[in-house]
Amino acid sequence: MSEQNLSSLTNIPSTEVAHENYLLAKLILEIQQTPDEYLPNLLQIVRLFRESVTMKPVSSDAWVKAMDGIKNPHPVKKAVQQIALSELLRKWEEDGDEEEQTETAEILCQNLEENPVSI
Repeated sequence: MSEQNLSSLTNIPSTEVAHENYLLAKLILEIQQTPDEYLPNLLQIVRLFRESVTMKPVSSDAWVKAMDGIKNPHPVKKAVQQIALSELLRKWEEDGDEEEQTETAEILCQNLEENPVSI
């Protein structure tokens, strides 16, 4: 569908066009107006959104188990996570932009102050 046809379709009130087609046309128009360099990010956002709205509801038992895992993590998993976090921070220090690192560190420190992690 050409951009002109798509544009004229989106100007038709939604009562005259099937609601799904109207929304799809509006979405396509927005995508076409997105600069090419941002399309990979947009694709990722759309995929994450779709996955989040199509997920099956979690049973209460699974919720309790997940919360228990967060509150009382397995010692080995906790150690592995700590090592991975240390490695990530080391890589950021070596590769990152100083201003970005400072900003990220401030955010991490603020979150750690608000939500302390016990080791």
